[in-house]
Parts: sequence; structure tokens; C-alpha cells
Amino acid sequence: MALYYSKPSVHKNFLGRPWKEYSRTVFIHCTLEALITPGGWMPWSGDFALKTLYYGEFENTGPGSDTSKRVSWSSQIPAQHAYSYSVQNFIQGDQWIPASS
Repeated sequence: MALYYSKPSVHKNFLGRPWKEYSRTVFIHCTLEALITPGGWMPWSGDFALKTLYYGEFENTGPGSDTSKRVSWSSQIPAQHAYSYSVQNFIQGDQWIPASS
């Protein structure tokens, strides 16, 4: 964080960028620090893959979670769809990842 705060305009941080078509990235219930660039997401090269990607956010917190200035091609995950990205549903994590206490 000290490096970021020393020159925030130089040290830009993004949630992700599409290296390939059909990329999917979601952040659900994450704490996002202020170092996240307000746009949130970075294009790879021009408009490459922007029509096939899905970048979504749901109920994140922290100073970097403000979605009011996010890029137009990112999404806010509707509450009724958030479970489909959960560890339990997406990778059957409740079957092989021990519950934390």
C-alpha cells in the first residue's frame, strides 16, 4: 500500500483484464481497497474480447468497491444469480474444501 500511496497516479490497480475471449471473473463479498482504479477493469487491447467476457461484482465492501465509475462492460451480479458463482455451486467446494471456523 505504501508504494501505491506514494504515487497513486502511477501505480494503477485493476480487478482484471481479458487475455482471451469468453473470460469470466467475479468478485463476490470481497473487501476492495482504495488502490483499485475507479473503472475497476482494464481492456486488453482496444475492444478485444469485450463482447464475450463477463466481469461481475456482488456486495463487495471497502473504498475500492464503489461501482458508480466502473467501465460500461462490467456487470453488477443480480442477487438471484450470485449463488451460481459460489464455491459450493461452481466447483462443488462444500464437498472437498473443509469449512472454516
